[in-house]
Amino acid sequence: MKILDVGCGGGLLAEPGGSLFITTINKTQLSYALGIVFSEQIAGIVPKGTHTWEKFVSPEKLESILESNGLSLQTVAGMLYNPFSGYWHWSENTSLNYAAHAVKSMVQEHPGPAEFVIKEDTEELQANTSPSLGMPEELKK
Repeated sequence: MKILDVGCGGGLLAEPGGSLFITTINKTQLSYALGIVFSEQIAGIVPKGTHTWEKFVSPEKLESILESNGLSLQTVAGMLYNPFSGYWHWSENTSLNYAAHAVKSMVQEHPGPAEFVIKEDTEELQANTSPSLGMPEELKK
């Protein structure tokens, strides 16, 4: 499933210095216990099946994915949800949810646009390096 495709139309991330903001769930035992077991199965805060453990990603894994695709992780901040008040709060603790800010490198490392995808069992960030993007099929041969 494609979650972000930068290219063709341009956009901030296509430009050096462009920002990307991500909020996600960390891949920890605590996030599994609270995010899936408690919030889905016990408390019913969210419908069963909302979260997929295989798609949770640690800040370290996210940083590795981003760096391998020409982005530099700038900031990571924890986020905590209070189900009683219905409010989110910033935290130093990233063991459950976190927000990340990354910036596109000033030097273009990949000749083509970056494409963020999630494959069946792993999260990956891939660069489409095809020099024939946007070319008619007959010119690609």
